[in-house]
Amino acid sequence: MTAGVVCEFDPFHNGHKYLLEKIRQSGYSHIACVMSGDFVQRGGIAIDDKFSRALSALKGGADIIAELPPPFSCSCSEVFAMSAVRLLISLGVDTIAFGSETDDKELLLRCAEISKAIENKSDIKALLSKGLSYPRAVYEYVKDKYGQEYSKVFESPNATLGIEYIKAAKSISDKVDIMPVLRTGAEHNSNEIKGDIVSASLIRQRVLSGEDYQKFIPGGSIITHPADINKMTEHILFKMCTISREEMLRCPDCSEALADRITALKKKGPRSLDELFTSLKCKGLTLARIRRVILFLSAGLENASADELTAARILAFNSRGREILSGCGGDVTFDTSLARIERKVPKIVQNINRASYLRYLCTDKSVNYQNEYTKRILMTE
Repeated sequence: MTAGVVCEFDPFHNGHKYLLEKIRQSGYSHIACVMSGDFVQRGGIAIDDKFSRALSALKGGADIIAELPPPFSCSCSEVFAMSAVRLLISLGVDTIAFGSETDDKELLLRCAEISKAIENKSDIKALLSKGLSYPRAVYEYVKDKYGQEYSKVFESPNATLGIEYIKAAKSISDKVDIMPVLRTGAEHNSNEIKGDIVSASLIRQRVLSGEDYQKFIPGGSIITHPADINKMTEHILFKMCTISREEMLRCPDCSEALADRITALKKKGPRSLDELFTSLKCKGLTLARIRRVILFLSAGLENASADELTAARILAFNSRGREILSGCGGDVTFDTSLARIERKVPKIVQNINRASYLRYLCTDKSVNYQNEYTKRILMTE
C-alpha cells in the first residue's frame, strides 16, 4: 500500500517527520511525496533548496519525492491541490494523507461535498461583492447554512487544504482513499513553542534572524544557504512599477481589480516589499494571493493548467521509491533528467529554471549558481 503526501517541507521539521511516521505506523509500506520546488504556495520562495529538503524527507521517512514546479506550486489552493494530487495518483498511490486540525474523516469528506456544491452559488458571489475574500465568504456561508461544526473546518488552514486534496482526488479517481492525521504541537503560522514541534513559519523567522532553530529539525540539520525574498526587493519593485496591464492579467490569480491597484501603485513608488504588500491589500484580497501574483509576475512565469503537467522530475528516491516508479502507469511521465522532461513540457521547465535562478539570487550567493540540468538526483538505499 502506498500513501501520497502533498508537501512543501519549507523546511522539513519534526512535525513533518511525525506525519510520515504516523503514515508508516498505519501500515503503508511506501510513501510518495509531491513537493513544491523553489516557489511555495503562500507566495514565497522556499527558504531551503529543494534537493536538501528532498534529502531530509528521505531521511525522515519518505521513499520518493517528485517536484511540483511553478506556476502550480505558487497557485491558489485549488490549482495547487489538483496538480499535486494528479502527480500522486499518477505515481499509483492508494491514499492521500495530510496533516489536519481534525482527523474526522467523514466530517472532511462531507465538507468536501459542501465545498464542491457551493463553488458557483449566487450567495457566495453576493458575499464576495461585499468585499469578503473567497475563503471568508465560504466560511460565512457554511456557518450560516450548515453550522459551526462545519464552518470550523473551513476556518482551519490545513483542513481547508485537505478539502481541496479530497476534491481533486475524487475528480480524478474514485479509488483513492484519504487519511487525515491530527496535527500536534504548535498551530499553523503560530509563534508558540510547544515541545520540539513548532510551525514552519517560526523556524523560517529564526533561520533568517540567526536564532537557534536546529532543535526543531530532525538531526539538527543546518540550512546553509537560506533564501530571503527581501534580497530581491529592488528587482520586484522595479518590475511592479514598470509592468504592463496586459502582462499583469496573464497571471491567473490577478483580477482586473488587483491590476488596477498595481497600476495605481506605480505613482507612489513603494520602497519596500512590506510597503508594496500593504498598499495592495484590501478587504477582498488575501495577502497570500497578492504575494502569489507578485512572485508570478516578478519571475516572469508562464501560466499552465494541471492538464499540461504531463511530465515531472524526481528529486530523490530510495529502493522503495524505485518500486513505486516501476509500478506507476498514469498519464504523467516521471524522469530524473530535466532535459528529457523539457522535450515534453518546455514551458514548465522554463518556469523551473526561472524560479531556480531567482531563488539563488535571494541567497548569500557565496557559492556559484548550479543550473538545474547539472544538479544530481539523490538516491539512497
